[in-house]
Amino acid sequence: MISKISKLIGLPMFFLFFLTANAQYVETMNPKGIQVDLKKDYGLKNDNAATPQGYKLQKAIDEISSRKNGGNIYIPKGIYDISEIVLKSNVHLLIEAGTILKLGRDSQMGAQIPRGPKGQTREIVNTKGEVIQKKDIITGVFFKLDSEKGGTDYIENVSIRGINGAFTVDYHNLKSRDRQRVIVASMVKNFLIQDMIVKDNYTVFCGITLAPSGEKKKDVKGWEVSRATNGTLRNISHYQASPGYGLVQCHGAQNIHFENLYAEGGVSLRLEVGADNKNVGVYDLTAENIINKNGRCALMMGPHSAKNGIVTIKNVTSISSTFAVKVGKSHVKKNAPDQTPGYFHNDSSITNVRAIYGTNAQVKGMAIPSYPNAEAYFDSFKIFSDYKFFEGPSIGAVEYYPTTFSLKIKNVTMEGFPYNNDKPIMHHEDIRNINWSAEKKTWEDAHTSKEFLSDKGVLANDYKAEAYNFKKK
Repeated sequence: MISKISKLIGLPMFFLFFLTANAQYVETMNPKGIQVDLKKDYGLKNDNAATPQGYKLQKAIDEISSRKNGGNIYIPKGIYDISEIVLKSNVHLLIEAGTILKLGRDSQMGAQIPRGPKGQTREIVNTKGEVIQKKDIITGVFFKLDSEKGGTDYIENVSIRGINGAFTVDYHNLKSRDRQRVIVASMVKNFLIQDMIVKDNYTVFCGITLAPSGEKKKDVKGWEVSRATNGTLRNISHYQASPGYGLVQCHGAQNIHFENLYAEGGVSLRLEVGADNKNVGVYDLTAENIINKNGRCALMMGPHSAKNGIVTIKNVTSISSTFAVKVGKSHVKKNAPDQTPGYFHNDSSITNVRAIYGTNAQVKGMAIPSYPNAEAYFDSFKIFSDYKFFEGPSIGAVEYYPTTFSLKIKNVTMEGFPYNNDKPIMHHEDIRNINWSAEKKTWEDAHTSKEFLSDKGVLANDYKAEAYNFKKK
């Protein structure tokens, strides 16, 4: 079944090995090694995602990973229902540009499968093509870079990459209360994720999550298993991201480089790492060209109780987002008295921050006091139906609230702002001393018609606008 493919459909050699100087992933893919074509060798059908075919890819991964030095799996251009994949060591997925991976049995094709009590359901298919489970998508993931079935081993030397351009992961037909991730990476080292487009619908969770291993995991010989390590994420775009989530979330990551991340909505790169797990934290991260449009911010940093290492960020841009950069203060949960306030290493830095004003930002209600006179802009606000966020004007470039650590922030510019230009880096003392919930209620009392309900926000697609009034229940 396994065949040699001397050329991967126009795949240039420089593409295989091109990495920037900052990249943390070390190339291990051998274009002359074992390579299979998922269509020719495993019967993949370009059927517009009519039937689940993830089991075919999983079978190829299992077989390739069992061979010495692993190999490459080529996925030709098409539209496929492929998800719930567990990647294994020394396997590289080469996905042709223009390919679409989606959940074929989604709301667009709802007549083909019944809806579960918590939302849509998906068929889980084994390597023989047999349906073994129907599962709520609220815990769905397309690719898992982790030990199999919660084991204490780890995987290494893996990649998911577009060939000659980007491939697409499309779940925009899900409901915004559904929970879906593209990639979860935890017990993995030396990995690459490159050239990918994500089409979301304001669903729960970030598209990519880098996570720590569980506290009960035992160390494995040769590597202290604790978090996603030695990786590069490059050339990734995420559309219609939830304001509470976004493109990338890092709870645990070490020696990772991010480059050319773009999100419309949410947060492009979220370094909010305060989880109840001793392995949380980020260390030796670098990032360059992080962009956000019509969202909350391009970069969010919040240590909570985690003691983080050095983070070096260059070139951060927001376009009609609330801020370009948000840096939060440390936070210790009330039920964790043994924890102490966290921090990012004081050698961390953010350089070249650019904020462009617009009126389509995703603004959290508690940010209202950061406007010099919110009531002057109230008529331009629309509320998201989760009741937490507004669609409204940008506020500024950098929101900076830390008290237990200090970051170096250099070269901050603002364009087109009618206010806050004298405060490129806004501190807590720069906001108005008012009760934000009371000011939010003032808006509610004056704006009760459906024209002030956002059609872009969380849950807005799930219900009729006529069903809403804006009085909090």
